[in-house]
Amino acid sequence: MKIYKNLPKFDDNSYAHFVTTRTYENRPYFKNREISFILWEEIKFYGQKYGFALLGYVIMPDHVHLLIWWDKEQKPELNVSKIVQMIKGTTARRCIDLLKTRGLERMLQATHKDRSLHASQNKDVSSRSHKRNIKYRLWQPGFYDFNIYSEEKLLEKLYYMHNNPVKAGLVLSPSDYEWSSCKEYV
Repeated sequence: MKIYKNLPKFDDNSYAHFVTTRTYENRPYFKNREISFILWEEIKFYGQKYGFALLGYVIMPDHVHLLIWWDKEQKPELNVSKIVQMIKGTTARRCIDLLKTRGLERMLQATHKDRSLHASQNKDVSSRSHKRNIKYRLWQPGFYDFNIYSEEKLLEKLYYMHNNPVKAGLVLSPSDYEWSSCKEYV
């Protein structure tokens, strides 16, 4: 059993968030080390920029789990949607740029069905939002957020995240997985 130290204390105002977001069509983009590194950099960058604590993470080939916390009294304007939107947006832009420079942008192309659906929903090209005229996709829209109010639930989510690579057959031990916070707790 791992011993987790320096975890946040919970009260009615501040609690941790367990966030999961998936890649477009569950494509295994994060098997690529450079793409995983971009995501990891963006997670760290926005943690510093917005002042949230990254309590845990795991970057799987087709999804990412984050465990984040901040003091809501000190940062009342901060919310999970803002954090996830920034991380996903800049990660997608950087990954598209990287793959374009390598001539591999086809890896991120939205399916023809997806592009046709968006085009038929809004025929006025001048008023299309960036989401309706998508050529490349890294992420599925949205994310899953679970609010954690107790240390017991926090430990359960950390254990789940850190064992995800083992369960997926990627490594034999959670601490062997490169894209996980497990090694920081061992």
